[in-house]
Amino acid sequence: MNFRKSASRGLPAIVLTAGMLLSGETFAAGFAINDISMTGVGRAFAGAGVVGDDYSAIGFNPAGITLKGTGGQAGAVLIWEHGEVKGYATKNVAGADTIVHGKEGLSIPVMAPNMFSQYKINDSFYFGIGVYAPLGLATEYTSDWFGSDFAVDSELESIDIAPTLGYKLNDHWSFGASVIARYGHVKMTNTSATTGFSDFDIDGWNAYGRIGVMYEHDENTRVGLSYSTISTEVEHTLKGDHTMTGMPGMMAVLNGKHIGGTQVRLPEIWLLSGYHRHGDFGYSASVRYTRWEYFNDFTLTSSSLLGYHTSKYNWHNTWSVSLGVDWFYNDTWTFRAGLGYDESPVRHSDLRTVRIPDNDRVLMSIGFTYKINDHMKMDVGYSHLYLPTFKARNGYSKTGLGGVDPGTGKVDVKYDFNAEVIGVQFQYDL
Repeated sequence: MNFRKSASRGLPAIVLTAGMLLSGETFAAGFAINDISMTGVGRAFAGAGVVGDDYSAIGFNPAGITLKGTGGQAGAVLIWEHGEVKGYATKNVAGADTIVHGKEGLSIPVMAPNMFSQYKINDSFYFGIGVYAPLGLATEYTSDWFGSDFAVDSELESIDIAPTLGYKLNDHWSFGASVIARYGHVKMTNTSATTGFSDFDIDGWNAYGRIGVMYEHDENTRVGLSYSTISTEVEHTLKGDHTMTGMPGMMAVLNGKHIGGTQVRLPEIWLLSGYHRHGDFGYSASVRYTRWEYFNDFTLTSSSLLGYHTSKYNWHNTWSVSLGVDWFYNDTWTFRAGLGYDESPVRHSDLRTVRIPDNDRVLMSIGFTYKINDHMKMDVGYSHLYLPTFKARNGYSKTGLGGVDPGTGKVDVKYDFNAEVIGVQFQYDL
């Protein structure tokens, strides 16, 4: 078996938006990818959106764009997950039980780019735009691995285009709003005793918004609150190539191409961040609340005779917290570090899937900024993500054509791995 997993933040952290169904595990539990700022990576994303040391506020709190003038940045992050997965699967087909065991190593690097730019219109208004990957995940097994009925490939690619307007009311209050267009592409495959090989290919656009407010007590102390949401019902069009193999008699009618669809409601996200500078040190903190309670199940519908498939998730709302510190060593060098904790929306191994093997995680981060000249800076950030060993246990019982039960099964897998995140970005201030 060949297992490959990649993410653009959270092992998931995974699930849909704009045609997306999964999310990064390496970066935030549920679905968010925070690794769009390298100064943020270096402090475990503490103070996200209100520190003002780069142009990434667009992706966290749009009110924070009033902290910077005209300029922009571009960067990329490399995520490397490593460890092993092992376990077994049981299948009951035609009354016969089969148990298959397996163990494989994990090692996969993934790159995710980002870009932000903004323009100071006057002392009150600011306009910016961000292009970044908010979600990303890939799990890839060989088609004959022991859990192939539950998942073979799961791939997510996504990109946000976020035009943003910021308004500075006075020396204390700033407001911001983003209208975001998100493109997502999801590919999901699996095998089973009844469907042979199933390949769903999801592709689509969606729109959602983010609003934020920031209060500055003085130039060294500020706090911000942002809210991100998406429309209540998001409908995606899925086009899938279903290739059936080894199906007897009338089951062969399922072979071919079919059209599918789905609806899903994504969570609301609240982000509270604060920052205070005292002398040569800056202190930051963030608290994020994500309402995953909407994500109880996920249904793929198909024009084939199978009709639909529903997966149960029953996710819970989650909290994540982080603390960070910056040391302004001199005019050229700044060093930073941070510590964070992300709670998983999955509360029980029976609801954790091999397609989305999420778990709580601890982030330990360091980074630095090097001022190249009066206009350009280079930021580097590194995070180690520690995930306690966890299991994914899934069972199924399907009803085939004519009401005949073709079999039941279960997969029981143990994951033991961690992740490394390293990124670099360049800023240019006009």
